[in-house]
Amino acid sequence: MGPSMTPDTTPATSRHLNPLTACPDVDTAIAGLVAALKRHQATITGVRAADPGRAQVLETAVERLATVRGRGGFYPYVGSGFGRGGLVQLADGSVKWDMITGIGVHGFGHGDPDLVETALRASMGDTVMQGNLMCNDEAISFAETLLEAARPGTNLAHCYSSTSGALANENGLKICMQHRCGAPRILAFDHNFMGRTIVTSQIGDIPGGRQGVPLSTLVDYLPFYEEQDPEGSLQRTMDLLERFLWRYPHQHSCIVIEPVQGEGGFVAAEAAWLRTVAERCREAGIPVWFDEVQSFGRTERMFRFQSLGLEDVVDMVTVGKMSQVCATLYTAELNPKPGLLSATFLGGTVDLAVGRRIIERLMDGDAYGDDGRHTQLHAAFRDAAEGIIARRPGDFPAVKTDCPSPTRPLSLVGGAGGMMRLTPYGGRLDAIKPLLHRLYANGVVAFYCGHGPYHLRFLPPVGAMQPADITEVMGLLEQAMDEEG
Repeated sequence: MGPSMTPDTTPATSRHLNPLTACPDVDTAIAGLVAALKRHQATITGVRAADPGRAQVLETAVERLATVRGRGGFYPYVGSGFGRGGLVQLADGSVKWDMITGIGVHGFGHGDPDLVETALRASMGDTVMQGNLMCNDEAISFAETLLEAARPGTNLAHCYSSTSGALANENGLKICMQHRCGAPRILAFDHNFMGRTIVTSQIGDIPGGRQGVPLSTLVDYLPFYEEQDPEGSLQRTMDLLERFLWRYPHQHSCIVIEPVQGEGGFVAAEAAWLRTVAERCREAGIPVWFDEVQSFGRTERMFRFQSLGLEDVVDMVTVGKMSQVCATLYTAELNPKPGLLSATFLGGTVDLAVGRRIIERLMDGDAYGDDGRHTQLHAAFRDAAEGIIARRPGDFPAVKTDCPSPTRPLSLVGGAGGMMRLTPYGGRLDAIKPLLHRLYANGVVAFYCGHGPYHLRFLPPVGAMQPADITEVMGLLEQAMDEEG
């Protein structure tokens, strides 16, 4: 569940300025709370059915949620606020494997004692939220730690924190546009996703996400990497890129790239493919921006661009989800003029402290490398998935994309590290959604991704799971497939 944090991990400036951070009474109280957490977590040992006496509690909570939102959720899910690692307890007392983690947010699972201790210490601060006009040391330390992780081999120099991935992307877009003297066009890729603000929903290639939104942003879409035809897809991408550069000279503010597309179907582009595209854009003076809001922290290195050896071509990177506080990182050359960026909030005090601690643990732990935890988890997923495919070939027909160019079928298993994708039933959404609900009933919370074909999507708590846990989850998936019809 992670090492116990010591008071020494609190920034020196904070220890000096806030006497509560070095108060023995506070240390004793926090130690008691964490010990109580661990005692109660011992009761969570695996998937568990709902407590019949609490069924109404969940039903009422789900109804309240639907009322305030205006519609119900994908699952009848409301958490109890209690869990252990990859296992989460719902309001009805049931326990399920969490394989989606709030779309990648809860990277260390539920109730990690070290992160709870971090949060308790941060909660002793004088404010809940920190902002760009007035902040405490937590905001500085978070940005410093994130930059320390991102800088090797790059020219990244600055970090601007924000409260959502969409806002981090909005900030990145403004920085690039100002740097390029108001160049109005953006280069993006088919099936990309950037968020749900008015502007980011227009850049993201999800028609339903921009339905009814006036299209005021000029986006030139390029075909993304196709694993079934890397060379052919690169040629198609470069041909269209050259046409855009010829048609709109000096009009592009940036190219935004998800090195692993998230909502687009966990498509992981090859390093050489991305490098060719990035180098041509930089040759044209166009900043290269890696959107790692979903991939941050989850693959074989902390940043996917590091896994691919692309440090020398990155001008900007945006992160979020697993980092708790989102951020835009950029080079000194892109540093914007005063007034372009601001917001009342840059993050909550607890969020900043926990986010910093997560980055520290990722840097110092066993997550990364050719034999790191994330690689091992992905290998366990692939082994189990390929076993299911071998036993059930009828459930895994060839999968074709809805894009007109590819002629070869997609692989049935994909992703990278803690981003895992499996494609049964030919990628048909009308079959995948019922499977997800059967899987949920069997004790696993997962979701889907892609725009046609559609895929099962798993974003497990990589900091809390072992390969054997992944194998158990995949066994429950096959059980859910057995229950079809």
